[in-house]
Amino acid sequence: MLLEVKDLSIAYGRRSPAVEGVSFALDGGEVLAIAGESGSGKTTVLRAIQHILPGSGHITGGRILFEGEDTEAQSPARRRALCGSAISMIFQDSGAMMDPIRTIGRQFREYLAAHGVRDDKEARALMISMLGMVRLPDPERILESYTFELSGGMRQRVGIAIAMALRPKLLLADEPTSALDVTTQAQVVVEMMRAAKAMHTAILLVTHNLGVAAYMADRILIMKDGRTAEYGAADDVLRHPKTEYTKMLLAAVPRMGGAA
Repeated sequence: MLLEVKDLSIAYGRRSPAVEGVSFALDGGEVLAIAGESGSGKTTVLRAIQHILPGSGHITGGRILFEGEDTEAQSPARRRALCGSAISMIFQDSGAMMDPIRTIGRQFREYLAAHGVRDDKEARALMISMLGMVRLPDPERILESYTFELSGGMRQRVGIAIAMALRPKLLLADEPTSALDVTTQAQVVVEMMRAAKAMHTAILLVTHNLGVAAYMADRILIMKDGRTAEYGAADDVLRHPKTEYTKMLLAAVPRMGGAA
């Protein structure tokens, strides 16, 4: 199993747990969507896996195993070695994660250099290839552009290209389409799925959009108030929900004609 999260609990400071007793598993090439309302603990789980919890956030119980290795027992150097090469992350607004006064190409090149791609010719070929994979027009021009010169959808595609450049085994995606218009959302989702399938990359997707979850996920984890409300195969959760909370979320999804 690629990733196993066992009875995970997370707290901020001395307050009561923000996440409690969450468990799931994810194998290579699979897509697991974590869905639920804002504040349900979805992003907290994602950040815990990457060990980038903000402020006083800390794991209070449970285990996170990546390829059988307990990530809490890893040294900082070991975690850095895995970050980007084995586990990569796409943020909600990739443009906000980038330096606005440096070109895309310069930042992309530094990312690759930090992970051992030293040859400039090899790096440039890889950057152009990845930007082409996510269907960005004229990759050469994109590399010379600044983030403010690109649309939101183009910035997200750049974020996907950078995150997947080193062929990670696991991609953590935190609401990667929520800031985009519906048409662009669809395009970005398709590019993510295409790139992941080409590289046999597993995706752990955090979303409040059950439509995106239905399209992308093999399995779905529904969270409520920091706990698991429902977990299972995507088709089972969406077509045969077992909890009233899941039924309520599904009932809130807009349908054609304006009916809820």
